[in-house]
Amino acid sequence: MDNWVGDTKYLEETLVGARIKEVIEDSIAFEVGLESGDRVLSINGQPLVDILDYQFYSKDDNITLEVEKNSGERWFIDIEKDYDDELGLLFDEVVFDRIRVCRNRCVFCFVDQLPADMRKTLYVKDDDYRYSFLFGNFVTLTNLTESDWDKLESMRLSPLYVSVHTTSGQLRQQMMKNPQAAHIKEDLMRLKKAGIQVHTQIVLCPGLNDGAELLTTINDLADLYPSVQSIGIVPVGLTGHRQGLPVIGSFTSAQARELIEQANRWQDKFRSQWGTGLVYLADEFFIKAGLPIPPNEYYDDYSQIENGIGLTRLFLDDWREIIVDLPSEVEPTEAYLVTGESAAVLMQSVANDFNRIKGLRVGVVTVPNQYFGGNVTVTGLLTGTDIINCLQNDYKGKKVIIPEVLLQEGSTIMLDDISVEEIAFRSGAVLRTTDGSARSLAEAVLY
Repeated sequence: MDNWVGDTKYLEETLVGARIKEVIEDSIAFEVGLESGDRVLSINGQPLVDILDYQFYSKDDNITLEVEKNSGERWFIDIEKDYDDELGLLFDEVVFDRIRVCRNRCVFCFVDQLPADMRKTLYVKDDDYRYSFLFGNFVTLTNLTESDWDKLESMRLSPLYVSVHTTSGQLRQQMMKNPQAAHIKEDLMRLKKAGIQVHTQIVLCPGLNDGAELLTTINDLADLYPSVQSIGIVPVGLTGHRQGLPVIGSFTSAQARELIEQANRWQDKFRSQWGTGLVYLADEFFIKAGLPIPPNEYYDDYSQIENGIGLTRLFLDDWREIIVDLPSEVEPTEAYLVTGESAAVLMQSVANDFNRIKGLRVGVVTVPNQYFGGNVTVTGLLTGTDIINCLQNDYKGKKVIIPEVLLQEGSTIMLDDISVEEIAFRSGAVLRTTDGSARSLAEAVLY
C-alpha cells in the first residue's frame, strides 16, 4: 500500500466524492491513514457519485483511491488486497451527488395533495433508481439518462421497483404528464434483456387505468415474466387537498369486490403456468370490500410488503402464534389501541382477544383522519393533531398505544411535527409505542 500527495489544482468540480463518516479500526482504510471527514473522490479513476460506485469499484484486488484529506491535500493511495476485501469505510449518505427528483406531474400524486404546512422534506418527490435498488422505492424510469442505463446494465442493479400504472404509452403519458412516460414497454423490455428483475406497481384510478386498460396492462406485464416478478395493485389515495387537480373517484365496495374476483382469476391462471400468483392486491381492497384478508399462500414471498400488500396477513399470523402464550389472568390493567379507520375492525378483534384475559380491559381508539381528509383512512398517515383531537382529556392517566409507523424514522415526531411527548402532555395519557408486530403490541398492553 502506497500513498502520495497529488496536484491540488485538480478540477474538484468534476468529482463529487464520498465524505467518510467513520473508519473501522484496524481496517485497510485505517492502515493507510484515512480519517473521518476525508473525502474519497474516485477509485481507479472512476468518480464516486453514490454508494453503488464505491461498492462496485472497491471490490478489485488492485485499486487506487483518490482522496481529499481534511487538510485539503489530494492523496492517491495504491492498495493491493484480496478481491472483495472490504476497505472499512462508512459514509453519511448512500447518494453522494444529489437525489434524483420526479419530473412527472401525475394526476394521482399524493405529494401534490399534501396540506401546505408540513415539513419541507415531505414535499420532495424522489424518483431515483439507486434508491429503488437499495431500499425498494418505486421509480418511474422517466428521468434516466443513457449513462444511467449503462450503469444499471453494467452493475446489474436487480431487482428494481417500477411504478407502471399502465402499459399504454398514450395513457401513461396522459396520467403522468411527461412524454418520457410513454416508453414504459420499451424500458421494461430493456431491463429484461439486461437480466434485471422488476417488481411493478399499479396505482389504480377508477375510470382511468382500470377495466379493459388494467386487463391489457396485466397481460403485457405477464408477458415479461420472469423479468417482471410481481404486480402490486394499490388504490389511489385521495386527500381533501386536491384543489386545482383533476377529479378522481374512490373505489366503492362493489368495485373492490369485482377487482378481487378478477385478481383471483389472474392468480389462478399464473399459478397454473408458473407456480406464482404474480398479481397481488393491497390490503385496502379487501377491507373496502368487507372480505377476509387472503391466506399466507396468496402473497408468495411477500415481495411488496412495503407497499401495504400482505401486512395485515403477517400481523394476523403472528397474532395467532402468540395468542396461545398470553396469560389467562393479569393484575387489573387498562389499555387503548390507536388505529386508523381502515384497521379498526382488525384492531377490535385483537382487543376482543385481549379482553378474554381476566383483569385486562383493552379498547380501540379509532382516529378519523381530518388532517389529510379525503379517502385517507390508513393508520400510517395519522397525525399528532388528529390523535390529540380524538383523545382530548378522556384518556388522562390511561395507557394509550401508538404504532411506530406513525413516526419519522429514528424519532418521536409525526408527520405534522408533533411529538409523542407533546401528545402525552396535551392529553394526559400514558403513551407507549410498538414496532407494529403482534408481540410488541402484546408487550405494550400487558407490561
